[in-house]
Amino acid sequence: MSGGARARALAPRALALTVVAAGGALAPASSWAQGTGDLPERLEDRGHVAMYGIFAASPQNRELATIHISPHVSAGIRLNGWLSATTDVTSAWTTFQVEGEARRSSFRFGNPFVAVQAALIEERQRSFRAGIGAAPPLTTFPGTIPENTEVEYNYAVATAARGFADYWLWAPNAIPIALLLRGRTELSAPVVAGVELDPAVLISVNSNPSRLALVAAAHAGFRMGPLTPGLRVQMFAQSAPLAGRDFSQWTAILYANAEFEAVFVRSQVAVNLGAPSGLAGQRGATAWGASLGGGMRL
Repeated sequence: MSGGARARALAPRALALTVVAAGGALAPASSWAQGTGDLPERLEDRGHVAMYGIFAASPQNRELATIHISPHVSAGIRLNGWLSATTDVTSAWTTFQVEGEARRSSFRFGNPFVAVQAALIEERQRSFRAGIGAAPPLTTFPGTIPENTEVEYNYAVATAARGFADYWLWAPNAIPIALLLRGRTELSAPVVAGVELDPAVLISVNSNPSRLALVAAAHAGFRMGPLTPGLRVQMFAQSAPLAGRDFSQWTAILYANAEFEAVFVRSQVAVNLGAPSGLAGQRGATAWGASLGGGMRL
């Protein structure tokens, strides 16, 4: 075989190998987006560090004007071939003005959440993880009534801006202990889908009752090279109301993930759909939140 014929014969094989290698480099990680216990690593990675910013200007109407900013730092490390540990630390600053009153603000740290997760299935096309996480109760109310109002509202907006997805970070006056069950699969070459089920117990540290809580979600995305836009639908419920209020919540989230060799980007917009923070919420205001950030695999 001549040199030119040999090169022509090897070209398709080289192209195929290049495509496979690129596909492996851009393969979506096992977790869909940022959040407590997120694991964006690939099989060969040792860990990750990431930072996200959450923003909301909601509720926003003639009676109430709100601005909310919340940084979220996440890190994870692979302890061995199947066990990983993660930590999530966040804070929130909320400023708001009720019509006819002076503007008030509150800055607080959320509950730092630490989790350990086991990879029961971890492959390129599918994965399933189970873990457990807990947090100390930093989201407590101060003693005076005016500060209670400001801080409680700060916690409520921080929770709503995330679509109640990371409720453990802002569960007030409680020690959260949560199970983390996460699964992902590729239904076909470009479609990535997954489910999450996070049951938890919230152990009260004040006069409120201890209670059970649940975050459940399903998501599907369409992979277009390094970019994966998609939709996530989730619900939050707890076994007992607080101060006579039911915090069960449905949320829709539009997201776009980008995966590169050592860098990943996450963006999303969460809109709460029903009461108490959604389309049928108080004052008719829909609570929403936008998030942008990313990190690096180690």
